[in-house]
Amino acid sequence: MKSIQTIVFILAFSTKSVYAQWESSEILLQKARTEVTILCSNNFAGRGYIQDGHRKAADYIARRYQEIGLRSTGNFPDSKGIIKPYQQPFPLKVNVVAQSKLYIDGRFLVAGIDYIMNPTTGSGEGYALIKDAGYMLDSVPTIGDGRAVVITDGLPPAITQDAGMKEKYKDQSNINGRVAKIQPQNPTAILVRKKKLTASFDEEAIATPYFEVMEDKLPAGLKQVRWQVLSGVKEFESQNVIGYLEGMVKDTFIIVSAHYDHLGKLNNAIFTGANDNASGVAMLFSMAEYFMQHQPKYSILFVAFGGEETGLNGSRFYVMEQPIAPLAQTKFILNLDLMGAGNEGIMAVGGNDFPTIFQKLTKINEEIKAVPIVKSRPNAPNSDHYFFLANGVKGFFVYTMGGPPYYHDVYDTPAHLEFSKFVEVRNLLLRFLERI
Repeated sequence: MKSIQTIVFILAFSTKSVYAQWESSEILLQKARTEVTILCSNNFAGRGYIQDGHRKAADYIARRYQEIGLRSTGNFPDSKGIIKPYQQPFPLKVNVVAQSKLYIDGRFLVAGIDYIMNPTTGSGEGYALIKDAGYMLDSVPTIGDGRAVVITDGLPPAITQDAGMKEKYKDQSNINGRVAKIQPQNPTAILVRKKKLTASFDEEAIATPYFEVMEDKLPAGLKQVRWQVLSGVKEFESQNVIGYLEGMVKDTFIIVSAHYDHLGKLNNAIFTGANDNASGVAMLFSMAEYFMQHQPKYSILFVAFGGEETGLNGSRFYVMEQPIAPLAQTKFILNLDLMGAGNEGIMAVGGNDFPTIFQKLTKINEEIKAVPIVKSRPNAPNSDHYFFLANGVKGFFVYTMGGPPYYHDVYDTPAHLEFSKFVEVRNLLLRFLERI
């Protein structure tokens, strides 16, 4: 039988160990929240192409790499001959909206809340009477000279609730096709009724100002619209931010990546991108700090990709133009995006392509019970892993499931980020990388 003193010692030690583990998790979570808050601050202007948000964010990430202790991978001059440590410049083209105004029947609408600009919007200003074209499914109405047209996105309930009708109209469910049909009549402006505003970028622009408006701001019976849009397609030089950690096997590489860019600003509305993808950058920093204390078997490149939201420009450039580590020597890429949840599990895009490696991930999760479920999908061009897998590199794009539904809108903010399984997902992914 153990003495009372021994029992007291064991209890005290156990309590201390549990507390230390809890404290460590709390510290990890607080550091992640701090990183997300910084990346989502007004200073970075949504990490887009207004007010140099993408460049300011890249400079910050480079400073964090240096503080963590990662090495720079080389000297890459930009188009002006300027060299910034850690930064790999690449070109991109994007239609940028510098300013917009919208009035419906004299009511001022608020950018980001009431409306956004379609990524292909043209520039211009004007005033016009409204022609409401409804869903515009079976025919193209005559809108009349000098009028603005309103089109309703999606399909009417009578169709969506009938499987046969839904199948019949499936080719018309995309609003872009309906907009293309009305454009030959040269509407002075295009307004699309939307149930949710989901912003994006495009590198092309049409001639017509093109608004996406919340449906409650475009009720039936509207008469007139006034607008002003200042936009245009511009060429930019953005950058990937790459840090290097030498492994025990120096010439074989693993890449851990997360895109840092987001959708910038529209007037005073900032698309901060907390979950997409400041959370992924926070996870990348946290994993880099771990491996600085635990030398990995293989060398690791930590890559914060730019230009993801403009069409995977940064990762395409890395793979197709300037791979820092030869693709033949790159053992695996783990791409991190949407790391703010996990209460409903995680998805591994690419898991279907590499089932044996995916089984390792699921087995580790069964051992440590990090998340409720680990799902898989085949490779798809939905984040920066895509070009690696399409060119022979094994890898997964992991994102967390669950949490608030905010995506590509002004509501994806640090305040709405739950981080419900951040530490658990981190531990799962660290163990996974160590085993491969």
